[in-house]
Amino acid sequence: MSPPAMLTYHDGDSDERPEDLVPNVVVVDPRFDCYKPLAASARMGKLNVHFRSSGTEALKLARRFRVDAWLVAPELDDISGPDFIGLLQARVGTSRLATVETAEPGSATWESAAREAAEAGAAATLSPPITLRDLEHLLGVPAEQRSAIVAGTKPATRAFATLPIGVSAAAVAIAVLMLG
Repeated sequence: MSPPAMLTYHDGDSDERPEDLVPNVVVVDPRFDCYKPLAASARMGKLNVHFRSSGTEALKLARRFRVDAWLVAPELDDISGPDFIGLLQARVGTSRLATVETAEPGSATWESAAREAAEAGAAATLSPPITLRDLEHLLGVPAEQRSAIVAGTKPATRAFATLPIGVSAAAVAIAVLMLG
């Protein structure tokens, strides 16, 4: 299986911006505490994580940008996880789907949940705590590309670029006044 196109090595000669290389992950789970290591990786600029507790809210979010990976709990606020994965099948394109099962890996409950998730279309079943390494494995990013992805991101540049236009314009105006 080849990695998604947005996770390829950035040599600086293409039109692809470094911030396009950062994966977008949507976590659909009412229990956000399982994702602290993933949130820490997001704060370091290694990925973008969006948390939603219901399938409805997650689908609204998915209309706004490209989603590289979906992490779905077995039970959401408005629908079961396998049913939500079934709904996503027609919408995900190249996105990877995984369920998050809190039962002990290898237990009968975990095996049953993993089987049900695979039947619904999930590529993997993960156990908390979810880390960046779990996500890299889900996306199929080889070890040699991991450093290229991280090296290609510039968190300070990304943070400035995501400011609202009015704030960015004000910052530029102040800089011009100070230089002039």
